[in-house]
Amino acid sequence: MSNFSHLFWMEWKKLFTNKTIRLVVFIVPIMYLTLFGFLYSEKKVMQIPTVMVDSDQTELSRELYRGFEADQTFGMIGLVDTETEAMRMVDQGKAQIALIIPPDLERNVKAGREAEVLTVIDGSNMMISNTAVRAANSVIKTVSAGATLKKLEAAGRWGEEGKTLYTGIDFRYRVLYNPTFSYLSFMVFGLAGTVLQQVLFLGVALSVTQQKEEGTWHSTIATYSFWEITLAKLLPYFLAGTLNMVLGFSLLLKGFGIPYYGSTMDLMVIASLFNIAVLAIGYMISFLFKDQLQSTQIAMLIAVPSFMLSGYTWPFLSMPSYIAAIGKSLPLTYFLDGVREILSKGHGLSALTQDMIVLGFMTLVSLFVSYLIYLYQNRKITHPASESMVG
Repeated sequence: MSNFSHLFWMEWKKLFTNKTIRLVVFIVPIMYLTLFGFLYSEKKVMQIPTVMVDSDQTELSRELYRGFEADQTFGMIGLVDTETEAMRMVDQGKAQIALIIPPDLERNVKAGREAEVLTVIDGSNMMISNTAVRAANSVIKTVSAGATLKKLEAAGRWGEEGKTLYTGIDFRYRVLYNPTFSYLSFMVFGLAGTVLQQVLFLGVALSVTQQKEEGTWHSTIATYSFWEITLAKLLPYFLAGTLNMVLGFSLLLKGFGIPYYGSTMDLMVIASLFNIAVLAIGYMISFLFKDQLQSTQIAMLIAVPSFMLSGYTWPFLSMPSYIAAIGKSLPLTYFLDGVREILSKGHGLSALTQDMIVLGFMTLVSLFVSYLIYLYQNRKITHPASESMVG
């Protein structure tokens, strides 16, 4: 057997006999592809929360409501009295589309005068805004065509003569927060958060396991308290993560001139909470696993699909509930929601209360689990005889 054949055969056998390599090469890709297949199983964005202002109160306006209700793209959540109230619901995220029916719509249509319906769309998620523009235009044009046919039938005039009776409801739309449909304003923030999360995850996940491999971990937990170790381990990465956030978003906002509307100080508040939550989870991972390879695998398993599952691009309302539940358990979800609220919508920290609470809760749970493992490992070191008797 030649040297090449020998080396090839050794690597080939290792591919199947080494459990870690086998997991990475064969299991992880299938797992991710299955997850993403379920993620997009709805095939399109549906049931977008939609509110309607009916200032006309006629059969035609009710027909428009029924048309939107029948289209699966829209999830009609009801009627409100004023445009101001509808806009407030869109701004607060309670609705993502507002359909504004003007007064005298039916009268103008019957008289052949100009008539239009305004659709206001939350453009902070381009999947929603692109889908909503197409679907709303289709519904309005369908209702408009139906009104024209009724008018022609009533007049008994068809063909060239009937063209003078054409009734058109003009489709008008206004996209908030990203009116130019800019992918730069939309995608880059999400990708930036993903990269910064992955760097922190990998860095801190290797922190404890590196000491385990070097054989110094037992002496460390026997000498120092949990909070001394935790602060010493996490503070350098927190400072590095904060610096990366400042540099990264300064580059995006100033270097590339991406428009933003909120306070950068508010952004740093949610970024700091996000960094702490990511570090706490990575720290817990490093406690749970015995070496750097295992910690890296788990950190990557969490970090890689986070962006896809965060609801930043593909909305939670179009995910199966069990996939959405996974996405809502990841810290990136709440950071990117905060980024969108601050930079795209111009909101303050009051709009991020839930995001901040969840990130804080993730931090506390992760540190608590790490503390329990620390106590267990410390006890094994200080009372080896009792542990062996229990075993």
